[in-house]
Amino acid sequence: MKVRLAASFLLAALAIFWFSQQAFSQDAETSGAPWHWSVERVSGRVMVETRSGETFAIKRGMTVRKGWKLKTGGGRVVVSRGKETFVVSPHSVVTLEPKGVLIKRMVVYQDRGRVDVDVQRRWYRHFKVETPFLAAVVKGTRFTVQVGNRTASVKVGRGVVGVHDFASGDRANVGAGQAAATNPSRRVGLSVSGKTRPEVHSGPKRAPAFETRVVKNVPASKAQARAANGFNRGNAVSNRSGNNGNSGGNGNSGGNSNSGGNGNSGGNGNSGGNGNSGGNGNSGNGNSGGNGNGNGHSGNNGNSGGNSGNGNGNAGGNGNGNAGGNGNGKGR
Repeated sequence: MKVRLAASFLLAALAIFWFSQQAFSQDAETSGAPWHWSVERVSGRVMVETRSGETFAIKRGMTVRKGWKLKTGGGRVVVSRGKETFVVSPHSVVTLEPKGVLIKRMVVYQDRGRVDVDVQRRWYRHFKVETPFLAAVVKGTRFTVQVGNRTASVKVGRGVVGVHDFASGDRANVGAGQAAATNPSRRVGLSVSGKTRPEVHSGPKRAPAFETRVVKNVPASKAQARAANGFNRGNAVSNRSGNNGNSGGNGNSGGNSNSGGNGNSGGNGNSGGNGNSGGNGNSGNGNSGGNGNGNGHSGNNGNSGGNSGNGNGNAGGNGNGNAGGNGNGKGR
């Protein structure tokens, strides 16, 4: 057992090392061997706020550090890593989060404004944009993310972007010439467009990944998202548990208690549980076979608890087998 466990750990370590080397070699081939994102161009005045509260004007050639919050004002900044770039337009607020040690990734927390991304396709998802309303995960592409006070949109020029709407949980793979947008304060759900619209699939609701403004219908925290998803699953289970409005199952109040005629009690008589009569009533005795408190007489003295005599026995369920109907069996 210990040998197997040790072998498993060794294989896992080798797999991680191999994947990291593949990522590193791909970076070297496609991007001229850069390892960090850096500031390529700056126009106007762009300010940086660090996690420690330090502020300064960004300059060309600076290496992007984790947690930098860029406030462009009327300025504009181009950040690059070899041939890959993203442009932060004027009047934008974004926080940059370079991640990874062996495998490098970039996450952009875009609070408002516009970001244009142009990156290479890789075997791993190395670039993501998070907004207060949706997340856009790169699968090798060129795309634009626009964020307003209450809206967000993604337009794709090349490749594919996976979009996840927080308020509804909707997901879509948005391709070239397609777009996805959300406005949760007015309408919950992902709106898609294009010559051919991308398919939208349901998924879990989620909260923004960074601290930002509270938006109507968007979970403000992971706890709220879990509660919302749990509530939805509960409704789904509840809807599946009933049929034709039955609270416990198929609660038909009567069975087939034939005695020369159709002695069914009729209607969707729900008894609160599985209110089936339990068997077929015999034509001689007319007994329903269940607890025959079914209030429905056959027209003669054919009560479900005793012998019907000439009529048909009532098919009572467990309880008072009438739930919205009279449950009268019609005999002759």
